[in-house]
Amino acid sequence: MYRFNPPPEWPELPTDGWRPPPGWEPDPEWPDAPDDWGFWVGRTGRPVSGPLGVFGSVDAGRLELAVIDPSLVLMHA
Repeated sequence: MYRFNPPPEWPELPTDGWRPPPGWEPDPEWPDAPDDWGFWVGRTGRPVSGPLGVFGSVDAGRLELAVIDPSLVLMHA
């Protein structure tokens, strides 16, 4: 189970279980997250890579590339 972990000074989540939908980006007026901020935490509260393709997850960039050029999926498999 992953939980979205918003940075300090971002608005509170609408609900405890809220997750950013695919393609979601934070409001550009919000302050930047601290360097190396862990946007996702696991059951123990420790940082995790997050669900594939969702904002702040480690693999989000790979999914974006795959959508742009499906042949890149094989390169990252």
